[in-house]
Amino acid sequence: MNTSYQLFIDGVWREGSDGKRVPVINPATEEAFAEVSWGTVDDANLAVESSQKALSGQWGTWSPTRRGRFLLSVAAAIRRNTAELSALFSKEHGKPPHQASSEVEDAARYLEYFGGWANKLTGMTIDLGQGQLDYVLREPLGVTVHIAPWNYPLDIFCRSVGPALAAGNTCVVKPSREISVVTLALARLFQEEGIPAGVLNVIPGPGTVLGKVLTEDPRVRGIIFTGSVATGRTVLQSAALNITPVVSMELGGKAPSLVFVKDESELDGPVGGAVGAMAWNAGQSCGQRARWYVRRDLYEPFLERLAPRVRNLKPGPATQPGVDLGPLVSKKHYDNVMNYIRLGIEEGARLIAGGGRPEGVGEKGYFVAPTVFADCHNGMRIVREEIFGPVITVIPVDSIDEAVALANDNSFGLSSEIWTSDLTTAHLVASKLDVGHVTINGSAAFGFEVPFGGVKLSGLGREGGPEAILAYTRLKNVWVKLGHG
Repeated sequence: MNTSYQLFIDGVWREGSDGKRVPVINPATEEAFAEVSWGTVDDANLAVESSQKALSGQWGTWSPTRRGRFLLSVAAAIRRNTAELSALFSKEHGKPPHQASSEVEDAARYLEYFGGWANKLTGMTIDLGQGQLDYVLREPLGVTVHIAPWNYPLDIFCRSVGPALAAGNTCVVKPSREISVVTLALARLFQEEGIPAGVLNVIPGPGTVLGKVLTEDPRVRGIIFTGSVATGRTVLQSAALNITPVVSMELGGKAPSLVFVKDESELDGPVGGAVGAMAWNAGQSCGQRARWYVRRDLYEPFLERLAPRVRNLKPGPATQPGVDLGPLVSKKHYDNVMNYIRLGIEEGARLIAGGGRPEGVGEKGYFVAPTVFADCHNGMRIVREEIFGPVITVIPVDSIDEAVALANDNSFGLSSEIWTSDLTTAHLVASKLDVGHVTINGSAAFGFEVPFGGVKLSGLGREGGPEAILAYTRLKNVWVKLGHG
């Protein structure tokens, strides 16, 4: 083993209480390159205890301005360490270098944005008439628990920890069991910049064990979760035991893209968007545009342009130059995506690109060739269920109303995309899509200054934008009778 990583609890690095360590696997080589301490129930209790104590310690004396400046200093430290973080990230996750460094920058931007918000939270006074004073205070929730996923560990860590700390809360973070060492490396920067003991704790470990004890702890006053619908239901049940506020839950998506450009001359944009949806993070994104509804006269030209561009994508390990997409995160997830590809063929979809393991990557690594299924319909499981890999489905439609109806015919409601040069169509369709996030003629604005989150089984709450930091606060009303009598 090259490197060992420990838990970060109460301002110090320590082994798990039972001494257990697990290997960290490079998904491109299937070889262990490090090991990480595994947290236990005792470690989780210690983390919550230290976070509870920190609320009334040094952290409680920090002004909002000081909290904001601290987050700005961590953002600067992240940028100074971009090369080291990106290299570790690529090794642990498999992301190509340009994608790894992009996420490192996203992490810094979240901290900058919410650091700027820290001293702008205000209360209010309410006029109840002469002889009375009524005012409203905005206070931190208290101890917050952040259960983070493996697909964007740095991005999602900072988009929730940033506003939580800016508002004066303390944080216990449980990273994914698949991806944890890059999160611990990020926590070290918080420590080096002087975060008080107990304000931030990071404990990798088994989700079924640590997640349960953290979300059922009555000292926890805010829960943030990103993951599967099944686990989300369990988290909600745990939160209900103590009526613990759930700040946000992002539970996945099956984002539709509606292609209604004027004619074939405008297909480069949506075709490029479809290719990018598979290449970025190897399709392991909740907001991936996985369902493509294309107007029938554009359908075959869309597929003719799409297939060669998909075949030209280069899968491979991050160490190779020119790689467009890396491996999937784990053997378990690789097997799951491969099963969906087999299912799509069995369901009768037409395979026009990919369909298995790519050529030229050898026998090691969890690589999947970018895969496109055509001639699909909404009843297919590959259309209805979240695959979370470099796989998209394409469906012809005869009208915009049909496309909207099919797009909404899904249990998820996170993101969607519209391709059209007609502004009236764009805004009307945006208003009809049953999702939390719509983009038009491209895919952007997934966070920082704007709210991001879903409806239906995609979850609740919003991350990003002013609404996010307000969600990490609670209101207290104070009434005063003035004078005597």
